[in-house]
Amino acid sequence: MTHGQPIAIELKQIDKRFGAVHANKYIDLKVPQGTIHGIIGENGAGKSTLMSIIYGFYHADAGEMTVNGERYKPANSQEAIKAGIGMVHQHFMLVETFTVLENIVLGAEDGWKLQESLGKAKKKLKALAEDYGLEVPLDAIVGELPVGLQQRVEILKALYRGAKILILDEPTGVLTPQEADHLFKILDKLRQQGTTIMIITHKLREVLAITDNISVMRQGAMVEHVVTADTNKEQLAELMVGRKVRLKVDKSEATPKKELIKVDSLQYFDDAGVERVKSVSFGVRQGEVVGIAGVSGNGQSEILALLSGIIQPYSGNININGSHIDKDTALDPQQVRAIGVGHIPEDRHKQGLSTSSKRKRPISSATITCRNTTKVFYKTSRQSKRAVRRAWISGMCALTTRL
Repeated sequence: MTHGQPIAIELKQIDKRFGAVHANKYIDLKVPQGTIHGIIGENGAGKSTLMSIIYGFYHADAGEMTVNGERYKPANSQEAIKAGIGMVHQHFMLVETFTVLENIVLGAEDGWKLQESLGKAKKKLKALAEDYGLEVPLDAIVGELPVGLQQRVEILKALYRGAKILILDEPTGVLTPQEADHLFKILDKLRQQGTTIMIITHKLREVLAITDNISVMRQGAMVEHVVTADTNKEQLAELMVGRKVRLKVDKSEATPKKELIKVDSLQYFDDAGVERVKSVSFGVRQGEVVGIAGVSGNGQSEILALLSGIIQPYSGNININGSHIDKDTALDPQQVRAIGVGHIPEDRHKQGLSTSSKRKRPISSATITCRNTTKVFYKTSRQSKRAVRRAWISGMCALTTRL
């Protein structure tokens, strides 16, 4: 698989347990310099654990690693960065209230004078952006950028710190197909200039499109290494699950019934006064799947938020199974759920989960009304009580909770 190329990173018999869970089982892996190497497997196969060991987040229980031929045993991620390894996590490690430039420089300042560090960083980042097609507005607030640009910020962070080995964990999981294609162009440019790239994914089309070599993991073990040009979707799917997989699903024609959702001339302006939804109309019938396509930032997220009651329309109306919604008869998310609508958000960590809570802790909802704007938050019982106190102390909000 290496064809005589120098090896950027090599793992020998890497083993890792978390209690009774054997996450990595004596893993062997070689990644040639200047290549893109895919690590594929089902969820829970041990891919992210293995990459976290390489990046110094976890320590292996056994085994050894070398980077460019030298013994490598990082105590933490700082040592991984010093060794020239960078990692772009599936859930970005960015401070959303900081600018792009501040996020990139954070933790890599030249000295105690921040302005000097920012000035030097601007010049270096401009060169990196031009070399690799990673253009991003350095003065923009990160939390206001679409996820595709936030990912570029993460890649720039790694390159700014001198990464020659770049690990990407599920890099296309939050991207549109167009954004994914642009990411592949960026990765190809990095490969051409000698950067070694490791991609964790379970998307077969993408791993076949961009990688040079692929390693397959299953239930914590490394089961096969293949050259990308010599394999196909069917072989990779079988290696991932341990049995033959049908990649084509036979299905009958849909037979839609009555219309359950009717959207008519829907319009929405954001807080900055920008029209995000422009007189949109469509219908969804019982028993059919309707897709809303478009490049990120073109109103798809706002349409879903309008349908689920998270935000309210400026004009137009929505009819869901006989329940009418417009700006004068708005329903909050709790009421929308009561009429049978479920919403799985695009960012489950920010909008769908209370990640600091234990899995079995009871969930309650807290509805806060401030300055004639209603927002619904889903919190644990203890968090709801704190939210009640904050709302009453402010004197500006009314709040109700439900267990």
